[in-house]
Amino acid sequence: MKLASGYKAFWEAAHKNYPDQIGEGGFLYMGLGISNVVESDYSDRFAKPSGRGWMPSMHPRSFHKRSTTIGALALTYKGLITIKTPFDLALYTRLIWELQPRTILELGSYQGGSGLWFADHMSMLCENPGEVHSFDLQTKCIHENAKHPLLTFHQVDLSDVAAFDENLLMRLPHPWLVTDDAHVQVFSIFSYLNRFLAPGDYYVIEDDPIRADKEIINGLQLVEQSGFLVDTYYTDAFGDNLTCAPNAWLRKS
Repeated sequence: MKLASGYKAFWEAAHKNYPDQIGEGGFLYMGLGISNVVESDYSDRFAKPSGRGWMPSMHPRSFHKRSTTIGALALTYKGLITIKTPFDLALYTRLIWELQPRTILELGSYQGGSGLWFADHMSMLCENPGEVHSFDLQTKCIHENAKHPLLTFHQVDLSDVAAFDENLLMRLPHPWLVTDDAHVQVFSIFSYLNRFLAPGDYYVIEDDPIRADKEIINGLQLVEQSGFLVDTYYTDAFGDNLTCAPNAWLRKS
């Protein structure tokens, strides 16, 4: 058994380059929670059947446990961290095939695993593959193996929409699939990128809508007023809003 290469390299880069982001509240804090799941040789990986509980993780009463939260997010792709649930990976696979995007914009690169996943799946599923562009401020955590001919990483402070390269956005072909997994100025970025979106483009907002607080509800009202509709196939394919983007698989009308 060995430590997942993606996790080991990620934490080496994180501790070296962003020590202030390791503690509670930092963008790397969640990684502490998934460490034992990503590491393939963690001490309690193997257990006797008699020592295990019998309630399946799909049971509603067990949704709060690690098996459906941290465990799902600890999946890796080619050894790299993706921070995507199996439900959402299946949904993105279907959407890439259905939409045939020429451009995928990823907000939040983390280690680069999900960007690599998007690039591989675009190359496999699209008749006319385009480009994947991933944006993040903390680019020193991107793994050296997160490379693909269709994939480009950009160092951008997502708290400042003026940091985007408008010339790049204006030239990128449609349809677009935008996926926001950065959790920074979510609706400000949405409003900015909406200027470049065309009818039929998709915009997926991950994780933040789960809170469903006043900020999110008001933000989704802004989304609706901007001409976007929820694609309920993707929100409800596995059950009502059983996705990390509840009510936020959005299609521009």
